[in-house]
Amino acid sequence: MKRLISFLLLVCAVVTTYAQKYEPNTKWPYIYENFTDGTIYFEGNKKTETKLNIHLWGNKLHYLNADQKIFQSADKGVIRVEIGNDAYIYSDHQLVRIIAAENNNLVVELTKADFDALFSGTGAYGASLNSSASRDLSSLELGGLDTPELGRMLQERNDGRDISLKNQYLFIVGGRQIAANKKEVEDILNAEGKKEWKTFLKTNKIKWKNEESLKTVLSFINQHQ
Repeated sequence: MKRLISFLLLVCAVVTTYAQKYEPNTKWPYIYENFTDGTIYFEGNKKTETKLNIHLWGNKLHYLNADQKIFQSADKGVIRVEIGNDAYIYSDHQLVRIIAAENNNLVVELTKADFDALFSGTGAYGASLNSSASRDLSSLELGGLDTPELGRMLQERNDGRDISLKNQYLFIVGGRQIAANKKEVEDILNAEGKKEWKTFLKTNKIKWKNEESLKTVLSFINQHQ
């Protein structure tokens, strides 16, 4: 019986370990748990396939070279990024995940780190991230900025402080980025759309944090620009 109980406890421990959800931290401040096979598409019908990840400091694209060193990709000339099953574009110099696209308009998700909360209450560096002191601290503590070698980062990846994430939904309409909320959308609608807007919201029971709801809003936008 004791053997059976010990075995069951071991199985539970293993299951719990594998069921843990990935959470970024200061030593591994990336959206993805690992650098993942991906493709960067450039203007001129060019592309590069490599291991990719998104660093949460500024939502910048990082990639691995042949020596397993981490480099940051510039956004100039990049028209699309695919990481695993996810697709991204740059908007306001930050990578946003494409949720849906219709007639060249999109609904996207911007995932950002709550660095202000992370560094609050840390003495002289507890001010807003607008301060140069806090930026200096972050550049020293965050992995992937001053430790570009993957091997070293992997050794330290469990030693960092947890990072909370903030997800923001956005629409990109005619190349313009707007927040996914009632007022911002209403402002870009044509006269007919403005008249039908309230009825549409009530009929469809729109939830502004629900991706399926936002796809419905995107279709409405496309019909009333």
